[in-house]
Amino acid sequence: MSFYRIWGLTGGIYIKGIGVSSGIAIGRVFVDWKEQVEIEKEYVDDVEVELDRLNAAIEVAGQEIKELYDDVSSRLGRDEVEMFATHGMMIEDSEFIGQIKGRIITENVNAEWAVRSVADKFIQVFEDMDDDYLKAKADDVKDVATRMCRLLLHIEGSDLSNLREKSIVVARAFTASEIVQMNRDKVLGVVSQEGTLTSHAVIMARSWGVPAVIDVSNVLDVVETGDMIVVDGSEGVVILNPDEDTLRIYGEKQKEFINFSKKLSQMAGKSTESEDGYPIKLYANADTGRDVQGALKNGVSGIGLFRTERLYMDRDRLPTEGEQFGLYKKAVQEMGGRTVIFRTLDIGCDKIPGYLNVPEEDNPALGYRAIRLSLARADIFRIQLKALLRSSAFGKAKIMFPMISGIEELRLAKGVLEDVKNDLRKDGVPFNPEIEVGVMIEVPAAAVISELIAEEVDFMSIGTNDLIQYTLAVDRTNRNLSHLFSPFHPAVLRLVKMTIDNCRKAGVKVSLCGEMASDSLLIPVLMGMGLERFSMNVDSILKARWIMSQLGKKNMEDTLSEIWGLATAKDVRRFCEDRFGYLKKAF
Repeated sequence: MSFYRIWGLTGGIYIKGIGVSSGIAIGRVFVDWKEQVEIEKEYVDDVEVELDRLNAAIEVAGQEIKELYDDVSSRLGRDEVEMFATHGMMIEDSEFIGQIKGRIITENVNAEWAVRSVADKFIQVFEDMDDDYLKAKADDVKDVATRMCRLLLHIEGSDLSNLREKSIVVARAFTASEIVQMNRDKVLGVVSQEGTLTSHAVIMARSWGVPAVIDVSNVLDVVETGDMIVVDGSEGVVILNPDEDTLRIYGEKQKEFINFSKKLSQMAGKSTESEDGYPIKLYANADTGRDVQGALKNGVSGIGLFRTERLYMDRDRLPTEGEQFGLYKKAVQEMGGRTVIFRTLDIGCDKIPGYLNVPEEDNPALGYRAIRLSLARADIFRIQLKALLRSSAFGKAKIMFPMISGIEELRLAKGVLEDVKNDLRKDGVPFNPEIEVGVMIEVPAAAVISELIAEEVDFMSIGTNDLIQYTLAVDRTNRNLSHLFSPFHPAVLRLVKMTIDNCRKAGVKVSLCGEMASDSLLIPVLMGMGLERFSMNVDSILKARWIMSQLGKKNMEDTLSEIWGLATAKDVRRFCEDRFGYLKKAF
């Protein structure tokens, strides 16, 4: 059991988990004792009866999801509404439902076992994916499958909409359906015994801004409704039945956090610059309208990475030119003259919609993906480029090609773009003929020849998530190798510095849009490298702006010279923690 008693100043039972939403909550517990859906495999004599049971559950589940969709449509954001639309499509999906029925018929098994076994297969596929957005799809499958199994077994679901008093809700796990039905005014914090960082439920809890801790092993064994509890989302800990000293200490921490959060909120309207007045541009990564709105609220210079592939997922056909144009145009218009950099279709590897019929590969991470797929499927690529060019007539749109490994690919992509421009000219369709074109630097080969690439583009963006993976030959989703995947590796830092230097010499704008951009220990290092443009997730903008305001550029340049003498990723990380750990602790 992963808890122990803390003596001295912090008395109580201290339980470690994973913090997913910063802040501190202090209050009484409400335990959501959901009855576990225990399913056993049974062989049946009458397959038709099981199919009838399944069809009845599908019908009721579909009605419940529709009612939930209608409810959230009036009070939640577009993303939450789309999620329940996805649930509705899943309950009608011919492949998902067809496999369940097929298992009942071919194996003569009970309906609930068929649902669970087929769902588990789909869940595993999504959880093995590298993309966080697609990982979260496993949560959708779990949600829908759990709903169907509860109906088949006549088990009542949770209802957290009528909490009587402000409480910290503790459960084994939360589904997105349960989270949206909570009365936000009554929820002080959230704790779950299970959970993943990419689940929809966690993402939604984080968007509320309430302290949340997940993966708290065995918490249900020691907590009861009415217990006093402290939830520290910043540190990822839960303290059960704290003593008076602990309550006083965490009450003070809570006030400090609230005051610091107010200070951060004041950063929204300020320019971004170092302590010694060096200007820095902050951009947001986005793939939804909510991201765009959040970026505007936080006062960014623009969208440094708009991921267009989301429009291609969650459907059984390609998006039309009109659908794409509508999305791109809206993003450009909402940014009101600020830059929006659209990354062209970056699917492949673990992000391949079934309707594309892409053949399986032995090593998909090194295969048919991103710009390679776009160039091979010029019909798809041309439609996207046409929609992107049309959107450029309404604002400051830019186009960025992903996964470029050499000049040949870049020239082919630019050639297709020029052909599409000529088609639009012939048809009299307005667009910006001088639209800027850039590339993602996420392959080591591209970083090494970045001085040559700089001669052919208007800007570059360093995608460190893939750059680290390919530089170190480490699959970042492989738990056995996770200790080797590090942005602090000297080779990674040298490739980033090389790219920044080459862009500066060529007078080409360069940004960094991977997770490194918002790392409190690496922001100082990147500033020392001379990086002037950072692009990150919306919820990191204000924190990054505050960190940058605490650092002098000249001091960071001097610090960088010390880092170059360090030989290992552990040495670099230890150095950064010693030198800049106070920035991380501030949060």
